[in-house]
Order: sequence, then C-alpha cells, then structure tokens
Amino acid sequence: MKRLFPRFLAIILFTVSGFLILRPFDWSVSLTSSLLLSLNFVIILSVVYFSAQGVIIFGILSFLVILVHSLRRAEFAISPAILLAATTALLYAYSLRFSRLSQGLNVELEDSEEEENILTVELEHSRLEHLALKQKLQRYTTLKGLSETLSSMSALDEVLSRVTDEAFRIIGKSNACLLYLVDKEKQELRLSRTKLSGPDYGVKLKKGDILLRQGYGGLSSEALAKGDIFDNWVFKQRSPLVVEDTGKDFRFNIQDSVARDLRGVRSLISVPLVQENKLLGILRLDNVSAKAYGADELRLLDIVSGLGAVAIQNTLLYQETQKLAITDGLTGLFVRRYFLERFDQEISRGIWANSQFAFLMIDIDGFKGYNDRYGHIAGDIVLRKVSQLISKHTAPGDIVARYGGEEFGILLVNSKKHQARGVAERIRENIEKGQFILRREPTAVRISGGIASFPEDGKDREGLIQKADQALYRAKREGKNRICS
Repeated sequence: MKRLFPRFLAIILFTVSGFLILRPFDWSVSLTSSLLLSLNFVIILSVVYFSAQGVIIFGILSFLVILVHSLRRAEFAISPAILLAATTALLYAYSLRFSRLSQGLNVELEDSEEEENILTVELEHSRLEHLALKQKLQRYTTLKGLSETLSSMSALDEVLSRVTDEAFRIIGKSNACLLYLVDKEKQELRLSRTKLSGPDYGVKLKKGDILLRQGYGGLSSEALAKGDIFDNWVFKQRSPLVVEDTGKDFRFNIQDSVARDLRGVRSLISVPLVQENKLLGILRLDNVSAKAYGADELRLLDIVSGLGAVAIQNTLLYQETQKLAITDGLTGLFVRRYFLERFDQEISRGIWANSQFAFLMIDIDGFKGYNDRYGHIAGDIVLRKVSQLISKHTAPGDIVARYGGEEFGILLVNSKKHQARGVAERIRENIEKGQFILRREPTAVRISGGIASFPEDGKDREGLIQKADQALYRAKREGKNRICS
C-alpha cells in the first residue's frame, strides 16, 4: 500500500500533464514550461517506485509529448527536452545501480535470514541438549545417592522397598512397579514388593489381601504373586524386556488365561536382577497407556536394577553370615555362645517381668556307639534327625541350641516346670518312636534329659545349668531314656 499510492500519483500526474500540454489551447510559456517540468517530476517518482524499465518508459513517453507539442507549435522546446533527456539518463543509471545494490542487499538479507534461522535451530538444539544433559545429571546424581543409601542398608526389607520406590520415582510415568524375588527351593518367582500410582489403580484383588494392600486389577492374588507371561519370559530368558503394546506383541499369546486381562497394562519394561551370573529376581514397571517406555527408560531401569541386585546380594550374604555366626552348620540350631547370651537375656527379662521359664538339657544316649559302629557320618545323621524332632515339638518362641557334641540346650520361655516336663516327655517319646536308618539298618535312638526352672531352681545362669546338668546325670544313672528334674 505504501508503494501503490506514489505509483498511482505518478501515472495520474503524467496523464494530466500530457493531456494539458497536448490540448489545442495556446498556453502561456510559463505554464507550458511548468507542465513540461512536471514530466521530470514524474520520471523522478518512477525511479523511486518503478524499475529502471519504468524510468525508460516514462522518459520516452515524456519525450514524445514534448515532440508532439513542439511540432504543433512549429518550434522545438530545446530546454525541456534537454532537461528531460538528462534527467532520464541520470535516473536510469541511478536506477540500474540502485537495482544492483538492492539485489545485493536482498541477497545479503536472505543470507542473514538463513544464518539467523540456522543459528536459531542450533540454539534450540543446544537448549534441548543442555536440558537433556541436566536431566541426565540429575538422574545420575540420584543414582549415586541411591547407591550410597543401598550400600548402608543391611535389612532385606529396607533394600527391597527402597529399590521399588526409587525405580518408580526415577523413571516416572508408571502406574505400578513390581519387584519379584526368585524362590530358590521352588525356582519360581514370588512377588516381594509393589509400588502403585494410587488406590484407584486396580481394585480387583481379593478383599483383605495383605501382599497388595492397594490392589492390582485383572488377576487373582495367587497368579499375580507368581508373575504373568511377561515376568516368566524375563525369568527364563534372563534378558530385559520392552513391550510397547501388550495387545500387539507377537512374542506373547494374549489369549492365555493367566494373561487375558493383562492387569490393564498396555506397555511395560522389565529387567532381571542379576549378580555374579545368579538371577535374584525381576524389576518391572507397568503403564496403562501404549508406547510409554523406550530405550532410555529401559537403560535407566537396568542401572537401577544393577544397583538393586548388588544391594540384595550383599544383604543376603550379610544375613547368611549373621546366621552362620549364631547357628550350627550341621543341625541348624543356635550355637552355644549365642544360646548363653539369650539365656542371660531371659534371666533379666524374668527378673524384670517376674516371669518363669525352664531350661532343658538333653543328651543322646550311647552316641559314641553310633560313631563306632556306623561311622561319623551316621553320627551326623542322628544329630540332624534329633535336632529336627526337638525343633518340631518346641514352641516358636523357645530357644533351641546345640550345647555340646551330642548335647542340646532348650529354653522353654514362659513355661513352668511341669509344663517343661510335658514338652520334654513328648520330645523323648517321638525320638524313641522315630525311624533312624543307619547304613540301611533301622536303629533305635534314645535320649535323657534334665530340667531346671527359673526362679525355683536358681536365679543365675550358672546355678540353673548346674541343676539341669545334675538332673541329666541322675537320668543317666537311673537307666537312661528318661527325663529328670
């Protein structure tokens, strides 16, 4: 619009001036000169608002107007013609130069705009890279903190909960996180920890289910606890798994009765928890939307699972070490040192709470004979079998230990002497009736026992042990296979 009006004005001015000059009136010289000069003004406008060709066209037309005017008056207006020719030539040259400069400026402007666009794209790319690096730094800082936290934990429950919570938080955009551990005896998966997005996610489990307090839809509690086809695939393959859409993945039969509802899951990532080539479990994230996870999320979950596997393995080794430190390797019962520590604790508790307990000392009758006749391996078999029968007939809170070679000590918590005697007799009778096969020969095993009661027979450990030991030797003297107090 800004260039259209001057162009229109130039055309109107040229038309009016030419029309007035060519009119058959006898204009005054001054007016005629003014009209002729207006043609020069038109040419000046044309150089600004038209191209170089426009200058030539207006110049030629103006010259023709002057020529016609001169022929009509029988005289040639030399001054306006010279002025017109000079103006046209100069303005044409200027227009050409201006056009070249304008083209050069346009090229430079286009190049500048192109460079600006390139720089804008590079700047946006750099911004996205910076943001991605910042996110990675935050994640790896979080992973470093997780590693330090896990390394300081010694309780398995704490480790499992922390790994599940952190996997759910670090990867994000998940509706559930599941952690399975491998049952060594049955060689199957057992669900150990869950982290759900909220109480509204899955409500179809049996009411009162303790394992999944918030529920998880689509499967029964037992089926969920052992894992579905995806979990068992990772368990067998020992490889990470990414499923973009559970309904379209050709590797799995979605019509399988166990996986029919798929817990409402559309996409998932799952990685094995492996340490020293040993599969400890599986860590898995679920989402109700398809294509929620990619390679980055799988790589990050794999890192979390690696840290978790190390922590779980260390915790299991620590617990095993703790167990070995207080239990006898042959019988699985407590060792004497730990048993005596618990003995002192029970005495302190009995004094503080004014409660009673009994100490039962058991010895296998003629144990040396089994070793002499059948060998030491047979003696080990007898010790293990007797230990199992003693543990079977004691309460969960009672403390059973291998006190010496073939001697066993039992703290019968919250038991009076007559109650302890009843427990001891049941143990003796079951051992007497038990089947002991040594060198393919059925062999009879007998025990003798002595009982001391707190506080009736003593209020210190040494006194109670002495009383029980005296009762045990009396049982031996009176013919063995009996309980004395």
